[in-house]
Formats: sequence, structure tokens, C-alpha cells
Amino acid sequence: MNKKILYILMVLAMIAWGETWVNAKILSRYLSADELIFWRFLITTLGMIPILWYKKLSLSISLPNLLLALVSAIVLALYNNAFFMGTRYGLASFGGVLVTTLTPMITFLLISLLTRKKFIYQEIVGLLFGGIGTLIILEIWSFDANLIFSKGNIYYLVASLLWPILTIISAKQKNINSLIFTFYLFGFTSLIDLVFIDFQITNISTFDSKFLLNLILLSLYGTTFATTIYFIAVVELGSKVASSFFFLVPSSAIVFSIFFLNETINISLILGGVFTVLAVYILNQTKRTKDFK
Repeated sequence: MNKKILYILMVLAMIAWGETWVNAKILSRYLSADELIFWRFLITTLGMIPILWYKKLSLSISLPNLLLALVSAIVLALYNNAFFMGTRYGLASFGGVLVTTLTPMITFLLISLLTRKKFIYQEIVGLLFGGIGTLIILEIWSFDANLIFSKGNIYYLVASLLWPILTIISAKQKNINSLIFTFYLFGFTSLIDLVFIDFQITNISTFDSKFLLNLILLSLYGTTFATTIYFIAVVELGSKVASSFFFLVPSSAIVFSIFFLNETINISLILGGVFTVLAVYILNQTKRTKDFK
């Protein structure tokens, strides 16, 4: 894919991801996290079929890639559980800032450890900014353990660790079209959570239009489109470059949360978000070696 087009699609994908925090907050009032994961990825997988048909792609996949998709699906299911539980107990805007700014920094750290590269000065500054920003977002000065380690915050921190792991694992796919890999990834994720809910599926057709609209937006726009584009970028641009686009998500998550959830945004979230976004920017300006793939 042309890199300029991919960059534009990644911007739209990140805006879509910002919206998903609002979708998840609304949807978490209706169903359990596991049921929401099942429905999200079932619709997402079905939504990919027309894309695969249009691209005339075969569903054939090698055993190593199939196993890689399965392992990635387990991590994706765990991430989504933390994602939905976090929005259930916490603010959508808070998660949209904390998770999406911590994720590229943790990705950078993990890749650096795995490749055993020494940190240069600019990278240390970037990580320092990120650490300060995270502490500000968590309002560490309050010394209130119940606030800092609230249910919502814990789930968000877990999600922040799981997505970089997923990013690094999925980057290992070889000799396969990213759309095919993503199709199996989404399908496996839905099947995994079908087991978790003991095959007891809620009839969502009885729910109101608000639920159905948010589920469609979350599944088709925020997942079929956005996540597919992201995994294409992971393969074609590298995991570090792909993760750098995350800085667009916090601002869109905040805007959507204000308009659709009437959430109040405090100065700590804004200031901490600025620090962490700067951290991501600094880290992605470094002349570090080749991306980990």
C-alpha cells in the first residue's frame, strides 16, 4: 500500500479508536465484557468478508501463522476484557488518554529490551516525560491508594501492557496478507469469548437503537476498519512507527467523551496527556535502529 495513503488511513483509524472509548462506556451498561467481546468480534469478522471478497484474497493460511493468530487472539481477548471493564468502572476520557499514551511507550521499552539496545539521551528524556505524564494523570500526589489504584485504573494499566504485547506478537506474521491474518485473529477472538460465556448468547435485537448503533460503530468502524489498518501498518511501517500514531487517540477520546458522555475533564488529565504525547513524539524522533519485526 502507498505510504501516504496508509498514513491518512492511520489518522482516520486513530480517530475511530478515540471514539471506541465512548462506545465501550455506553455498551458496558448493557452486557458483560465477555459478551461484548463476542458480539464485537463476530460483527467485525463478518464485516471483513466483503473486504476479502473485493480484494479476491484466499483464506488459506500456513500453520505457523494460524497458531500466531490464535496466540494473538488470546492476548486481544484479554486486552478487550480490560478495555470494557476499565470503561465500566472508569471514565472513558481517562482511559483514552492513559492507555493510548502509555501503550507506545511500553511498546518502545519492550522492543528495546528484546533487541538489547542501549538507551540514548533523547530516549531517556522521552521516557522521563512519559513517566511524569503518567504520574500526573494518576494524580499521584493525592496519596489516595483507593483513587490511584481504583478498579478502572487497574484495568486501564493492564490494557496498557497487553496491547504492546499484541503489537509485537502480531508483527511476527510472515508471508501472509495482513487482512487474512486479521480475519483469523478477529474470528478466534470471538470464538474464545464464546467459550467464556458458555455459549449463552444474549439476543441483542431486543436492545434499543442506542446500543445497536454503538455496537456497529465499535465493531465496523472502530475495529474492522481501524484495527485492520493498524495491523497493516505494523507490518508495512514497523511496530514502533505504527504505535506512534497513538498520540492522535487521546485528543479524539477527550472530545467524544465531552460531547457524548458529558464527562468533565480536569487539568491533571490535560497536563499529563500533554507530557505523555510529547514523550511519544520524542521517542519517535530518535534515530534508533530497525524496527523489531
